[in-house]
Amino acid sequence: MKYIVPLFHQDTGRVNLGLLNWDSFQAGFRMVMRGDKFAGVTWDPWWRERQSTDRRKGERRRPNAKIGHRLWREGETFQPLRLAPDKRGSAQGRIGRDPHKSPPREKLVSFAAFIRELGRDELSEENARLLIRMFAGLTTREVYDSWIHNSTNAPFSKEPTWEEKENREKFTEYAVASFLDLLRPGTIYWKGPSPSLDDMRAVSRIASIFIRATPNARLQAVRTFFDGKAELEGMRKILSGESLSDKKELLLLVWTNRKLKPRAFCKQLRGQLSDLGFDLSPKPDSYRKQIERLKKDAELYMTRHSR
Repeated sequence: MKYIVPLFHQDTGRVNLGLLNWDSFQAGFRMVMRGDKFAGVTWDPWWRERQSTDRRKGERRRPNAKIGHRLWREGETFQPLRLAPDKRGSAQGRIGRDPHKSPPREKLVSFAAFIRELGRDELSEENARLLIRMFAGLTTREVYDSWIHNSTNAPFSKEPTWEEKENREKFTEYAVASFLDLLRPGTIYWKGPSPSLDDMRAVSRIASIFIRATPNARLQAVRTFFDGKAELEGMRKILSGESLSDKKELLLLVWTNRKLKPRAFCKQLRGQLSDLGFDLSPKPDSYRKQIERLKKDAELYMTRHSR
């Protein structure tokens, strides 16, 4: 994250901008399920299944509003979800399908309700992999867009002097912090006007490393954190690889962003490089030379390990 700042900023012209807003942010994340199959993540805290008694006086029912979505209410019990393989039907199967038959209906499952159910039993392989897909889903542009369009508090999160990409990164890191807090309540201090700098820096590194981590490392990191056998730093080390030092992690970060020009490289990666123990010079001539040397080191490292 560019700077560690609170998720929301107080506004004197608006009431109730307090802890409730952080709780509402956390409670808004949903899994989109088609049958028992995970289809993605969205942010939609307000909609629930319409009952016959829910129609307001004088209100006409909108036939096309949220058709087919089903939201598990807080506290509602449901069978543990099982992952199905992501396989598309064969051409032969599609030919025999009834074109007039409605597609499978979607349902929205609350992160909080689902994770609360997981806490009752040992974490199964299927549910561990589902948690990984939920984590990955939080980093998508679609989830950020759904929050921007559906949350009335989104304007109080945006940093006016930041670029759109930086604001999206801020959202992603708070979403990941919220998710990890659901897995282990009270582990991360991310709420309130003064979030923990150490916690949010750790979350920022975890969010960036997660994309590059191997499937086995992701599985192990989520399992050990969920079981209470590792804290944030331990999770980061697992995602980085047991033998991956900060120096190697730094070189991988540089290699991933090697196509960026010096100014953009410095602007986007200065914070992450600092977390890894490498501080770029504030002087353009100096940091250009530093970046050039880093890219050469990263190229040499990747060449050696690709043999």
